Amino acid sequence: MKNQFIQLLTLLIIFSTSCSKNESNTAVETEGNVSVKMSGTSFADEDTEPQLKLSNNKSLNNTLSNTQEVIVPFNSELSVLATLTPEPATSSNVLRASTGLKMATAPVSLGSGAKYAIAVYNATGNYVKDTGVLTYSTSGTNWNLSLPAGSYTFVAIAVANGQTFPSINFNQALANITFNVTGADTDILWKKLPVTVIANQTLAVDLILSHLFTQVQATLESTSANVVGNITAMTSSTISPNYGTASVKLADGLFTQGGSSTARNVTFSGTGLAWTSNAALIITEGTTVGKVNFGTVSLNSTQNGVRSGTIDLSNLSLQKGVKYSLKLRLVPKGAIDVPNSNYYWSSANLMGTAPITIASAQYIKGSVYGGNGSATYCEGALGTGWRTATQTEYQSLINMGIARGSYNGQTGWFLGTSTVPTTNKDNYMFLPDNDFVRSSSGNNNIPTGALGVYWASSTVQGNAKPALILTATGVSIVDIHQNNQVGIRCVKSK
Repeated sequence: MKNQFIQLLTLLIIFSTSCSKNESNTAVETEGNVSVKMSGTSFADEDTEPQLKLSNNKSLNNTLSNTQEVIVPFNSELSVLATLTPEPATSSNVLRASTGLKMATAPVSLGSGAKYAIAVYNATGNYVKDTGVLTYSTSGTNWNLSLPAGSYTFVAIAVANGQTFPSINFNQALANITFNVTGADTDILWKKLPVTVIANQTLAVDLILSHLFTQVQATLESTSANVVGNITAMTSSTISPNYGTASVKLADGLFTQGGSSTARNVTFSGTGLAWTSNAALIITEGTTVGKVNFGTVSLNSTQNGVRSGTIDLSNLSLQKGVKYSLKLRLVPKGAIDVPNSNYYWSSANLMGTAPITIASAQYIKGSVYGGNGSATYCEGALGTGWRTATQTEYQSLINMGIARGSYNGQTGWFLGTSTVPTTNKDNYMFLPDNDFVRSSSGNNNIPTGALGVYWASSTVQGNAKPALILTATGVSIVDIHQNNQVGIRCVKSK
């Protein structure tokens, strides 16, 4: 009997131990490991497509690149060519093997000493765990944890070294969490990422955080020390709107701006022809019309001496979480500045008779004029120093490249580039095929096949003078009779 009892006790112990081991194995098999790395920050987020708007009579809004261009007055003699460009959001098609995250641009390091926290929520949005507020280092992994197999949402918040981390209660349902930020100087970084944990597997998660607030950095360039002048001083530059507070939803990074809007001061520094601003952060939801205003800008040119003016860009929609580059270029009124050209070219063809003026855009054909008497037309329309473009000046552009294409539906040739530009078309000269009129002189006729003709000299040489001939296949310069009626594009030395 005693032996039977001992045998029974032994069997119970073995059975109990076996059950314990099975339960332990079952627990292990239902968990997976997650290794989280804070891989950097970026303004370009493939989930955010900035909707840009700029309303102005002379604005050109390219919907493919989201680049905005506008011409605004500076003073009675000069204009400003303004280009507002968002951080490029073209995808590199590089996929993170562990998460499927598609990188839009190369991330910038979070920076040693930055403060961050990561929180985890289950499939129903309930709190699981968080890191607490940590200090970032450049170590390969910033958080390791084990989780039961299943679907989770990871949310990360960070601020740069020296900035105040916001007060956030992570231990509640994700949908209920909001936190407040005072002032755009606290550059809030945020990222939400769905994560699927698989039992007995280690998942590597790279978090690329996005900026919630908007950044604008500007450059101001003078295009000629002789005509425009060196920049000698700038005062009272601001960007608006800029609200005092933001209430941020942790679940989606959306925020509601609060407080009153106070224009954000922008400071510039530089010498000579180029000045650059600080990178200014603003709090804006993108629903209020934005403005960029530059107070007095002082210039000193060799040709025109000391003068000044102001720059006022209005009707902007600066979208949340987007990094903008604002490029401002000072040029004579009515001019375009072709890259690497030693000349200013008029912004369009001459048109009209009394008075002769400049067409409102490059793609407009304009009027045609006889060769005799055309020497003063440009100066009358645009002012001192402007003249009919010469054979040498046209040839300088042809040497840089030509490309046949269309601008706003009008066919013609781009000069100064070997490819048809898809954006910033007014960075190059476009000559449209025009409605020239052949004379009946019987000699120095316009060549057969010409689609557009422009005078290439203001000086009559006998009865003939050079002209630029546009055909379907090329651009050339030949002498034609001065009685022909052809177009005029103006030029001015820098």
